[in-house]
Amino acid sequence: MIRIIKYFFVLVALSAIGSCKDDDESVGLLVQPEEDVLQTYSNKVDVSSTSILSDSVLSRYDYFLLGRYRDTKFGETTAEYVSQLDGRIGGINIPDVKVVESNSAMSGILNTLLTDIDPLYGNILAISEPKDVVVDSTVFYISYSDYFFGDSLALQALSVYELTGDLKDQKYLTNAQLSDFCDKSKKLGQVSYQIQNKRKIIVPLDNEVGERLVKAYQEGISSQDEFNKIFKGVYVSHSFNQGTVMMVTVSGVQVYYHYDAKIATTYNGRDTVVMGSKVKTSDGTLVNPLVSSFFLSTNKSVKRVNMIRQDNLEDMLPTLNTSDYSYAYTPAGFYTSVSIPFNTVVDSIKNYAQDTSKVMFNSAKLIFHRRELDWKSSLKTNAYLMLIEKSKVIDFFYKNEQPDGLSSFVAKIDTARNTYTFNITAPLQNKLRGNSRTFGDDLVLVPVALTVENGVYFYRQQLWLTATQLFSSAAQVDSLRPRLDLVYTVRR
Repeated sequence: MIRIIKYFFVLVALSAIGSCKDDDESVGLLVQPEEDVLQTYSNKVDVSSTSILSDSVLSRYDYFLLGRYRDTKFGETTAEYVSQLDGRIGGINIPDVKVVESNSAMSGILNTLLTDIDPLYGNILAISEPKDVVVDSTVFYISYSDYFFGDSLALQALSVYELTGDLKDQKYLTNAQLSDFCDKSKKLGQVSYQIQNKRKIIVPLDNEVGERLVKAYQEGISSQDEFNKIFKGVYVSHSFNQGTVMMVTVSGVQVYYHYDAKIATTYNGRDTVVMGSKVKTSDGTLVNPLVSSFFLSTNKSVKRVNMIRQDNLEDMLPTLNTSDYSYAYTPAGFYTSVSIPFNTVVDSIKNYAQDTSKVMFNSAKLIFHRRELDWKSSLKTNAYLMLIEKSKVIDFFYKNEQPDGLSSFVAKIDTARNTYTFNITAPLQNKLRGNSRTFGDDLVLVPVALTVENGVYFYRQQLWLTATQLFSSAAQVDSLRPRLDLVYTVRR
């Protein structure tokens, strides 16, 4: 549908008559050329939009999502993850015999430990000849942010499995198949939990894991690849109930152990050497101070995949697309597909300019109207949407590209008008000229988040639970349908 408003600005070449003197010679008259007579028009062209599945997105993130949540409209979302562990090659010695002070950032044995046990002891000066390492406990530690989603009182559970398959160098998507990494034959531990103020979950693991890792470090590990052969990684599975999805910021395996060794110190002012296993408190109780631990993290330096499952979206799609709305739902749910009728745009222009080479776009704005979520939901709408070809989405974010204003665009919500407006003037002009630096046909609206790294602003694909409801081309109210507002000038 085309709505045309014609603004006829005849920039008449008012003959700005003037004279200029130079040695009493007349320069002459300045006359506007006939070609500079301009006419300006304004068109409104309806744009087609509909919801389409985005069943997977690039699993690149600074955090993990973990948990299960049920939305009244989109159904159940389950978030789990698999990850290698950072073996910290070269950074772990078992046992750890370093002596450190209380203000040290390094791990090790605190130099005042003996004094705390018996005031007659002085500081620990050195530890030597370590032996008899014994694993006390092994846990999987999870720390999550204040930014969780859902019901904090919901009782849920998670399980930790050891991976049986290798994570490889590739672009992993959120719909990765668990069977490629884990057959769930090696369950290491499980725990139930609720959201708590301490924002942490500790899962007791089978001590065999800690013993295997300690043995590997004692025998020597020279590379991360070698470590991965000893321990391929973990699968953290949501295993019970629904209600909350959390943002996991830190997780990994923590191993606690003790050992025996010679401790050089002083006692009652005299130099002495005591075995750790022979240290006694002032009342005669044996207390071994040689207790340490190490932590192997699921950080960004290793391969990892956040797996998102939303089982009912495909069944919902036909019903959603008969409504007045289209949707963008993250982290892996829906995009809004956009079709700009370029031939219609050209036909409308040709009503006033058969020669399109004489047409210059002053403004081309693609406008979408948002509606606040019209169902009971804790989901938040997106502050930013990106317009980009669907076939380019994964590579765009994999290569850390940024919108160029020619084939990819970002719009921020105008909260006063409840609209997202994309400026596509330059690429539309290129398209009219047949220039390849423009957008393609399979356009989608992708929710993105604005982040700052080292003072530089970046747009990243939104991986949190969000939903944006847009009026679609099927909307009953004509003025709320997505449209392209054009202002262009024709040179005569």
